Amino acid sequence: MVIQEDIIILKILERLVKLNKFDCKAIRSLDDLTIEDQQQNFDVIITDILFEGIAPLEFVVQVQEVILHKNLIVVTNMGQDKIKKEIFALSGIAGFYAVPLDLDEIEAIIQTY
Repeated sequence: MVIQEDIIILKILERLVKLNKFDCKAIRSLDDLTIEDQQQNFDVIITDILFEGIAPLEFVVQVQEVILHKNLIVVTNMGQDKIKKEIFALSGIAGFYAVPLDLDEIEAIIQTY
């Protein structure tokens, strides 16, 4: 699953996941989740952390509580070291990447699933 408000990054990440032979659900916010999405166990979620009305760390915690998944990768325009450290302190975080993206690194992580 890819959760990303930026439509260009959303489409790039969705394509990357599909090229690695995974099914991919791409949405722009948690409001777009269906009941079926919440019941499915995703191998990986690739998400931004910048969404209006919610702090970055709170958003990550909310994703971890709402969507069953094995690993979480953060791809964001927010590259602050403090936020990165706080997010990595949570369990289940497989990576944190600031824009501009290194797609090769993200693809390498995806291929391990």
